[in-house]
Order: sequence, then C-alpha cells, then structure tokens
Amino acid sequence: MSGTPAYSLRRRLVWLLTSAVAAIWLLSAWVVYQRAHDEADALFDAQLTQVADTLLAIVAGGEIEDVVEELHEHRRSDSVPIAFEVWHRKHGQMQRLITSARHGGFESAVAPGFSEHPYQGARWRFYAVQNDDAEYQVVVGQAHASREGLAREIGLSLLIPALLALPLMALAVWWGVGRSLRPVNTLARQVGALDAQALTPLDESLALPNEIAPLRAALNALIRRITEAFENERRFTADAAHELRTPLAALKIQAQVAQRAQTTDSRQHALTQVIAGVDRMTHLVEQLLTLARVDPASGSAPLPLDPAGIVASVCAELQPQAERHAQSLTVEAAEGCSIAVTATWLQIALRNLVDNALRYAGEGARIEVRLACSGPACTLSVADDGPGVAPDLRSQLSARFVRGEVESEGCGLGLSIVARIATLSHAEFELGDGLPRADGGHGLAATLRFSAAKLAKAPAG
Repeated sequence: MSGTPAYSLRRRLVWLLTSAVAAIWLLSAWVVYQRAHDEADALFDAQLTQVADTLLAIVAGGEIEDVVEELHEHRRSDSVPIAFEVWHRKHGQMQRLITSARHGGFESAVAPGFSEHPYQGARWRFYAVQNDDAEYQVVVGQAHASREGLAREIGLSLLIPALLALPLMALAVWWGVGRSLRPVNTLARQVGALDAQALTPLDESLALPNEIAPLRAALNALIRRITEAFENERRFTADAAHELRTPLAALKIQAQVAQRAQTTDSRQHALTQVIAGVDRMTHLVEQLLTLARVDPASGSAPLPLDPAGIVASVCAELQPQAERHAQSLTVEAAEGCSIAVTATWLQIALRNLVDNALRYAGEGARIEVRLACSGPACTLSVADDGPGVAPDLRSQLSARFVRGEVESEGCGLGLSIVARIATLSHAEFELGDGLPRADGGHGLAATLRFSAAKLAKAPAG
C-alpha cells in the first residue's frame, strides 16, 4: 500500500536539534570572529599610531640609531610585525633615513594618516605622521594577511573545541530525546497489549507528558465507545435471537397442527395462524433491518427541509391500516417549517410512531398527527386515546423489545428506532399524555422536537 514512508521521530528530532544548535553556534562564532577582527583592527591601528608617534619623537630628538636594534627585536618577537621607514627633508628633498630590517622601502609615498595600498603583491595598511615643520616623516605598516592570520587563529581556537564537542552534544541530544519519548513507547506497548475481544481502558495512573496525555484520554474515550457499541450489539443480538425464537417456535407448532388436522376447519385455522405468525416475523425482521439502517452516526449534515409533505405522505400510506380497525387518523401539518434532518430518517420515525399508535390504541381509536412550527423550532406529535402507559413505565418504552402493558402484535422496536433517530438528529423525544378518553383517562402521545440550530448527521453512503 503506497503512502507517506515511515520515519523515526527520534532520529528526526536529534537531527533537527543538533543541526539547529550547530547552525546557531556557527552563526555565533562568525559574529564573534567579525567582532574580534574589528577589535583587532582597532588595537592594531592604535599600535601603528603609537609606534609611529614614538619613532617620530625619537627621530626628532636625534636618537634614532640607539633604538633601531630594539625595534628590530620587537619586530621578531611580535606576532603581527610592523614595517617602518623614516624620511628626512634635506635641501627641500625628502630622503629615506632608515627602514626596518629586511625591508627595502615602500613603493610609493604615503600620505599622512591611515591608508591602504598594495605592497609586495599583498594588501597593507599604513599610517604616516610628520612633525610640526614637516622635517621628518615616519611611515609604519602592517600586512593585512598578518592581521587575518591572527584572527584566524583566534577563530580556530573557538571552532575546534566546538567541533570536537558536537558529537558529544549529538549523543546527549539522542539520549535526551530517547528518554523523553519513552512514555510514547510505553503507551504503544499498552495499546498493543489490548485484547480485541475484551477492550479495557489504558492505565491512567502512569504519568505522561502534557503532550501525550490527551492522546491517552482520546484512546480511552474511543475504547469506551467501542466497548459500549460492542455491548449494545451483543445485547441486541441476544434480544433479537430471543424474539425470533418465540415466533419461530409458534410457527412450527401451528404447522404441525395443520399437518395433523383431521378436519378442514381445524387445518384452515392452523394455516391462518401460520400466516399471522409469518406476518409478525416479517414485521420483526423489517424493524430489525430498519434499526440497523439508522445505527451509523457518520456522514455529512443534511439540507433543511419542510416536513409537511413527508407527514402527509406517511399518514396517507397508513390510512388503510387505520380503516381496517375502524380508527380515525387525522393530520394537521403546518407548512413553512424548516428543519435539518435526513428525509429517510424522518419517514422512518413518523411511520413507526403512527404504526405504534395504530397497533396499540385499539379498535375505533382516534389518532391525531400534528406538525407545528414556533420560530426555528418544529414539533411533531402523534397522540391517541388508547389505553395509554403509566408515567413511571414510559421511560422504559424506548428500550429495545419493550412493549409495555398492552398485548399487541408489535415487536417492541418501534419507539427504540424513533429514540435512536432522535439522538442522531439532535432532536428531543418524549412520551406524555395523549388524547382524553371517555373514562377520564388519557392515551399516549409521542413528541419529536427539532431545532433549526442543531444539524443532524446523515448516514454514510
């Protein structure tokens, strides 16, 4: 499978940190070298000035021969030797009086002050000074190569120790990064040791850095959701198996009765029971498939829609069922509402609510379906005047395979499907008192409240 190649976070961190430190050090060394070079230039210029002023004072005092040898000794011992020459004005002409050892004189006249000229194929820095009556002139000079050589020695004295220390620094960074990433390895081992059949949250007592602790918290939250989903599926599978086992057993018994029947009437009665059992099985399987369809909670948000048309079409579809039981099914759907809900989910929820009322309200019951709008909110209710459900039992009806106290052909999944759709659609679902009965009691009312500000998520695909 192609994709981004794997890489070592530890190696990358060590490389980045070591490179960054080395680059910063090199930049710092270059800055220090430049500053040292500038300072050296200033000091050497001061040295040139001092030597030139001293020579001029000596020459003017007539003691030049006494100090020449000392200047020669100074030149041999100085790491940046100074070349010099002394000029004397005689009969209006400047004549070279003396030069430093191994120095044949500068190639051209040097103006007073600091200046730079090529000399002997290299760049030199000169300083010339004259006495007040311009009788004597002293010129001193230094080769730039000598200055740069000294600065280079200073730079190398800074660079070489750092280069020798760079491998040690890389090892220290490698060790520090590895130690810092140790909690990641520990967390990876814990995740790798998880049992897919019995997921348990990761140990939260282990101290982790602030950057890794949220990862563990997210993994634990995911593990809890997966565990809850697995548990729900196991419970649903067990309940579905139980619910399917009973009608299958009943079908088998009725088939055996029909097989052994001695008369046509008893055989016909048994076959009628078999057909009714098949109908109940069909309804149960359809409800199970419907519940599986609304279980996914991923996908994009649906577009807003007006539910009035869906309410009218679903109720028209179930009208024949109401007429078979002499029931009254009335619809009041206000138009102009706008809610964000998947159209298929809304059809499934409303069909289950109306079908639930038709099944449990009894013969000749009244069922009223109302769609009302109040600002951005929308309320959809299905109320009947049937036997109703005691208030303390209503909270249990949203569970799977719970039918309440009324005997019916239902399978106990209708309201659980509606509750699931309400959760996925960010709607409120509640059960309350329905239409009043002649005996003073009330039937059951199921209400869905949608808000335009909360968008539902459509199923994937």
